Amino acid sequence: MKNILYIGKYNGIIGGIERYMQNSANLLRRNGFTVHYLYTEEGGREQELFSSAFDSTAKFSPDNGVLKTADIVIIHNIIGVGSLKNMPAGKTFFFAHDHNIYCQRHHYYMPVGRINCHRKYNKFICKLCSLGRNAAPPLEEYRKFPALVLSDFMAENLRKNGFENVIKIPAFIKTVKKEHVFMPDGVLRILFLGQLIRGKGADLMLKTLAKLDIPFECTIAGDGKDRIMLENMVEKFKLCDKVHFTGFVSDTETLWENCDVFFFPIRWQEPFGLVGLEAMAHGVPVAAFDLGGVREYLSKGCGCLIPEKNLDFAAEMLSAFYLQDGLLKKLGENGMYLAEHRFSEENFIENFKKLETVLK
Repeated sequence: MKNILYIGKYNGIIGGIERYMQNSANLLRRNGFTVHYLYTEEGGREQELFSSAFDSTAKFSPDNGVLKTADIVIIHNIIGVGSLKNMPAGKTFFFAHDHNIYCQRHHYYMPVGRINCHRKYNKFICKLCSLGRNAAPPLEEYRKFPALVLSDFMAENLRKNGFENVIKIPAFIKTVKKEHVFMPDGVLRILFLGQLIRGKGADLMLKTLAKLDIPFECTIAGDGKDRIMLENMVEKFKLCDKVHFTGFVSDTETLWENCDVFFFPIRWQEPFGLVGLEAMAHGVPVAAFDLGGVREYLSKGCGCLIPEKNLDFAAEMLSAFYLQDGLLKKLGENGMYLAEHRFSEENFIENFKKLETVLK
């Protein structure tokens, strides 16, 4: 099992799915695997860098020879049902990174009030909830493949929706062996890193920051359709001298070096939340709303899990990070230890090799 084929939607970076494919392909190739990539649509940033993670990339075609020679095919995003008939029998997996396989709205929360959903798919209720905007998820067709997930949370959701063969492959991260310097100027440096869309909760973070009575500054790194709305909120809360927008950032190392806490104010049920694990691998404590798969890596000793949308509690925890001497350092060290020992690259490779036994 050395010849791997990934199939995804875009040939560049849109979000976490593409970044995961890029990083995992690089890791597999360093460990002797050959990894190819077929995409169904043009789009995304850093296309040249993204393509360099693979031995070859090409637009999806049922006649592509890699489909026939691959030992394993992994579909990393929902592709057209018509293309599934071209997937080699007994060699194909579906990697569920998102809720769109069982949620017609894709966000897995209600349109009014954005209340998180926990139901299995129902074609009548879900069509009404989505206001008919999206097609029904192709559950029946994708249930034919063994499913891969990063979290028990996603495994439970898939089983609830009729997937019988679900395999968890824990995420991986490479820790950065460098002492982290906290609050060098006596100011708590808060980082938000992600898409500026409602599900990622940057607006909830700004409402939290407006409650703080400590010296702080906040960097918002990322871009998206909510940026203008967020900039208006910064003005409304009189935070212009404390909150700074960077736009999309390709190399995030400087961001991690210059922050004291990563705030993950998610509104939706994050399937895993790799960016939180990335923070821990850099020795940065994480404060996150307790939703989805986040609690599978964020324990009490590595940061803070905050009850969903509890902005007062979030403000109290951020203040505690500033006020309690040595707390940030202790949490950062604990997080790095957990990232190194539970989410190592070696552990990922070992679990990936076990997929071969599923095919036998």
